[in-house]
Amino acid sequence: MNRPPSYFEQPVWTGLGLLVVCAGPVILLAGIGGYVPDDDRLGVVVTGLVWTPFTVVVLVLAIVDTVRGQRVWRDLDTGGVRVTGRVTSAQRVWCGEDERCTRVRMLVSVPGRPPFATSHLVAGEEIIEVGTGIPVDVHPTRDIFRLVADPSTGGASR
Repeated sequence: MNRPPSYFEQPVWTGLGLLVVCAGPVILLAGIGGYVPDDDRLGVVVTGLVWTPFTVVVLVLAIVDTVRGQRVWRDLDTGGVRVTGRVTSAQRVWCGEDERCTRVRMLVSVPGRPPFATSHLVAGEEIIEVGTGIPVDVHPTRDIFRLVADPSTGGASR
């Protein structure tokens, strides 16, 4: 897989996650601090006690996902093999309101593994011809890979 945005790197989910993470402790503090009427205090405190562990679980999952993602891509940096993928088709598509991209389908051959097909959107006005070779970093044993951003500098796309 090419590196998609992590669940918690997407802005909408990040905003919702922050609301959820803050909700439990805020509700609990409102109940304990006397910011709610006495008739409702017990219900608010119980709600805060239920939501606070839930928020801790959400926070732990976000941290674990981030650490796992960093480890996976660090493995590609250290154990990856640079190979050349052959473009099998290239099609100009819209990738925004006024921006064009090229959808590139290519076949990637890795020594010791069967070849696999992949598809990518390449931003910009560059025209990519069928048969062109594009450098790809591939992990030799895991199903992770990424296009090389600038082959002349050896940098990897993120």
